[in-house]
Amino acid sequence: MRIVFIGTVEFSRQCLEWVLECGGNVVAIFTMTRKAARFNTDYSDLGPIASRENIPLYRMERINEEHNIEAIRSLEPDVIFVFGFSQIIAREILDIPPLGCIGTHPALLPRNRGRHPIIWALIEDLSESGLTFFILDEGADSGDIVWQKRFHITDEDDAGTLYRKITDLAREGISEILPMVQQGEIKRSVQDHSKATYWRKRVVEDGEIQWKGTARQVWNLVRSLTHPYVGAHTFQGDRKLIIWRASILKSDDLHISAGESRPGTILTVSKEGPLVMTADGIVKIEEWDGPAGFTFEQGTTLGREEA
Repeated sequence: MRIVFIGTVEFSRQCLEWVLECGGNVVAIFTMTRKAARFNTDYSDLGPIASRENIPLYRMERINEEHNIEAIRSLEPDVIFVFGFSQIIAREILDIPPLGCIGTHPALLPRNRGRHPIIWALIEDLSESGLTFFILDEGADSGDIVWQKRFHITDEDDAGTLYRKITDLAREGISEILPMVQQGEIKRSVQDHSKATYWRKRVVEDGEIQWKGTARQVWNLVRSLTHPYVGAHTFQGDRKLIIWRASILKSDDLHISAGESRPGTILTVSKEGPLVMTADGIVKIEEWDGPAGFTFEQGTTLGREEA
């Protein structure tokens, strides 16, 4: 059983380790160059594994370039695993392996297809999500489901904990899927496309905190973009601040008065961080990065007038 592995991020690295641990015969690894993967904050170099296991490694910018297609074809894979890779796989590659190309999506397909599912799950305040292994086709996360499992999302979760939950599930999924692949019999079920929903691609501006929103909306944005992602951001004047961690407080639990303070106002600054007014409550900023020498000042306002 010949496996070609395609991936670029930390999720990919862990999946590759588990495929090998489960006895998968990986005949080649295709991964993006660091420059091509510059927007992947969770980028992980698969080179060390390739060297350790003596597996040919192909570093590329775009998987669908003709020389990559020809290289994959020459490897004669029985199946291609595409784990943690954001580029669309062309039909020319999809048609190469007789058992197809198997990908993953960190959501419960057919719901929540599309980009940035971990981030959206937290922003939308979902109570559960999951991991789906599915057969890649030319659609957006629309192929037949091979394996799926759900998990709960709690108020203790953030992007980092969901990432770990998903990688833990991937290990379980690989251990169940690989024997089917090795036997040449992959169980698959067609998605109910009438139940499909989609999440759009997020842009930089989506990561800016809107202090006129509710305290929970602000908190959800912060926890959705924390490590391993880029962090939510806000401004004080023209100075950009990255907010990594925050919590929600109630004004009646504090010995301060929010009064008529408008959203974004820093009500007070404690050792733990500043307390900032939102539309319906107070958020404490607990971890942040800012320009050298920056300090929060009581009474000043975060955010931009046009935001």
